[in-house]
Amino acid sequence: MTITAAADGSSLGNPGPAGWAWYVDEDTWDAGGWPQGTNNLGELTAILRLLEATAETGEELHILADSQYAINVVSKWRLGWKKRGWTKADKKPIKNLELIQEIDRAMEGRRVTLEWVKGHAGHHMNERADDLARACAEAYQAGRTPEPGPGFGGGASRGSASADQASSDQASEGAASVPAPVEPHDVPAATDALESAPASRDTSTDEAATSTFRSHPSVFSTPAESSEPAEAAPASSVRAATTEDAVAHEREFILAWTGGDEEALAAMTDERTTRIWPGGGATTTLAGPSPASPAIGRIDAHDLGGSFLTRYRVRWEGGASLESSVWAPATSGESRLIMVHHQSTLIS
Repeated sequence: MTITAAADGSSLGNPGPAGWAWYVDEDTWDAGGWPQGTNNLGELTAILRLLEATAETGEELHILADSQYAINVVSKWRLGWKKRGWTKADKKPIKNLELIQEIDRAMEGRRVTLEWVKGHAGHHMNERADDLARACAEAYQAGRTPEPGPGFGGGASRGSASADQASSDQASEGAASVPAPVEPHDVPAATDALESAPASRDTSTDEAATSTFRSHPSVFSTPAESSEPAEAAPASSVRAATTEDAVAHEREFILAWTGGDEEALAAMTDERTTRIWPGGGATTTLAGPSPASPAIGRIDAHDLGGSFLTRYRVRWEGGASLESSVWAPATSGESRLIMVHHQSTLIS
């Protein structure tokens, strides 16, 4: 038998009063939170609590989550960080490290799969987990302590304070990464810099990228830590991808690229990905220098029959470029879009 459960986090302010929840059915769920925390902290804590609650069942666990950040941490990035002695490739600190290490320990010997589901799209289990997590955040906002749920019959204790206690330190870290986040639930909304908004492999980036693009901290706003990123293509069980999804993905890419979020950018790629820089240099990664103080034009998207072409202009003091991307379905069995090609062409 496989236990299927939704896990979600919520934060009113990010950081702010925060909550977490996991949900199987009305008789099997749990929730909690803190007076101060982040959305990503809630997402990860929900997964940890679910792992703890089902630890003694011996059953396979299938987790539904609407946070690409949480899914990437648990299924991808955690493994690389652990192999490097819990350090990132760029040597920057790992946010929520103690919590991630607890998740790592809780997954030992377990059969766990994760599935991305689109948030706020009518998925019953995801909606219930979201409601429960938000209710906890609202309780703390009102100065109340929320009541825990019934838990998983005979499962691990619901009141253990390890992750919640550690969160008092980690919660104040705030968010800092890329779109994702921070979406109403995971992805930061674009700011006025958008003129319109309808919505790791080895690389020689330094040599390929022209100095036309200069590094700078951010373009639209300071993105939040994950940048759930970055690949919000809806699961096939929900609906097929649309041009609106492609535009949303492109916005997330822009935020990740200009914000220097290499992990979010890596999550948008696979073995097919190629980026062509001004001057003709090519890399197999999307990360690299970006123009200073850019203004992003309207993003147009065209359906190519399952894949999508997006195009828009970027202007900065002293220059401009035409940016184009091709988004295609992932080949790994995941129902999401991957950026298989991006090209920057200087224009006068």
